[in-house]
Amino acid sequence: MAETERPQYYENTLTPLPINPATLIETLRELREAVYNGAEIVHANEPIPDKWSSGGMFKHFPGVALAFLRLDYQSSILANQKAASTEFRQHALKRIPSGLPDMPLLPSRLSPAGSFSPITAVSLHILSAVAETNWGVDSKPSLSPEIITCLQDAVNQALKNGFIVPHGEHRMGGDEMLFGRAGLLWLLLNARVHQFSEETQTALAPVLNMIPELIRVIIEAGREGSRDFMQKHGEKDAHPLMYVWMEGHYAFGAAHGITGILPILLSCKPEEISDFMPEIGETITALCKLCTANNGHLPMALPSRGSKRPSELVQFCHGSPGILLLLGTALSNDELTRAYWHPTWDQTLYQATCRTWEEGILSKGGSLCHGISGNAWPWLLLHDAFEYHSNSIDDARREYFQRTQESAEPDGNFTQKLTPNFFLSRALAFMLHAFETRPYKTSPGTSDRDYRTPDDPYSLFEGLAGNVCAWAETCAVIQARLRKTMLSEEGASVDGDSMFQQAMRCRLGFPLIGGDGAQGML
Repeated sequence: MAETERPQYYENTLTPLPINPATLIETLRELREAVYNGAEIVHANEPIPDKWSSGGMFKHFPGVALAFLRLDYQSSILANQKAASTEFRQHALKRIPSGLPDMPLLPSRLSPAGSFSPITAVSLHILSAVAETNWGVDSKPSLSPEIITCLQDAVNQALKNGFIVPHGEHRMGGDEMLFGRAGLLWLLLNARVHQFSEETQTALAPVLNMIPELIRVIIEAGREGSRDFMQKHGEKDAHPLMYVWMEGHYAFGAAHGITGILPILLSCKPEEISDFMPEIGETITALCKLCTANNGHLPMALPSRGSKRPSELVQFCHGSPGILLLLGTALSNDELTRAYWHPTWDQTLYQATCRTWEEGILSKGGSLCHGISGNAWPWLLLHDAFEYHSNSIDDARREYFQRTQESAEPDGNFTQKLTPNFFLSRALAFMLHAFETRPYKTSPGTSDRDYRTPDDPYSLFEGLAGNVCAWAETCAVIQARLRKTMLSEEGASVDGDSMFQQAMRCRLGFPLIGGDGAQGML
């Protein structure tokens, strides 16, 4: 089928999976098998590099290395009969060349996600050093002075940047996850989780001590963006924090906009962002109002950019999955939820989930950035938020209505519909359906859905490596849920249970954004 003949999305004829132990156990078995099969396909087809190139983690070999490092970290919840046949750590380390690439550190390329940046190599060297010590269990790793110096230079550059920076022949915002300061902040937050050798820890301390200042400049860029927007377009559609994408346009998608920036900020220590919580909370509510005004669709940008599409994009980089990811992160932050929850959060969760369920089976296939597994991942975060933070969410709702003297919305029973199973049942249906996409599925089938082969078919954000990461993350979510169910039936608590805690530690969140806090892995 020609590219022009493919629709933006296929009609969703899937059924949400029933959530019960038998279904979860069988789904876990299928996903584990897919992780190992998919990893073997990626390793066999993605060449091992002999030197650094200009590519970042988004769609080049560094992203494949990151995927294998994530799988190695999560290996305890992936064990099956094939466990001995695939060496995730070695697959990763073979794809991390020595030294740093000979390329400049550009103001517009400070995130490890994008391309043309030595920060990509720095990130992988940090993670590989920790992986080689069995994730810090066997010894405390060391980093070379070259790595720390490059990281220091990147932070110094980030602190100098304005809210718009030169980007080739254009000017773009300097804070997005893909190329900007938020991506650099995510690297620092995860580096801070690890314990290094005394010499490395001493050398790294001045860099990590700059995290609060980096947070401040990212927040100030959002304020300046808001002021700039109001000056040009008035106050009606302005939000407290707004981030430029292409100059003159303020983006909302997770790769290029605020729904990717705020989850990273929310992964900082509470004391580092406490002064900014009002702006963050009010911005989330403003984004929810924007989404509900569009019946659950999250517009690409304000003002709109380019020709009007027949339908809004529904994908991670631009669209409703971004607001779902942000809300999954926000609702797991008890302090933020209790202080700033608003009824539009529930309405947005329901409407954006409906739009993603209806329009999220993308003909582009199964990728993270614009595919089925990327659309499903925010539902994993939302399952966890409603499964493990239900008390704070309920408290926030009750306190809101007591504080405002409003009555609950008469139209919708959104609250009753938003349960852990509501989100998990849809996530599992999408994750399993991603088995049908290329290049994981190569045999001809009877389906009339002709999924596109990605331009970079084995990459992290456009290809199979990302699907494998999504399936592994789903295994962690299922295993934790199963363990909690078993303990509940026995009248026991999850507190102090090593199996439950291990599964929870293996939830790494969406690559290069997170959602479950900084776990030490990008």
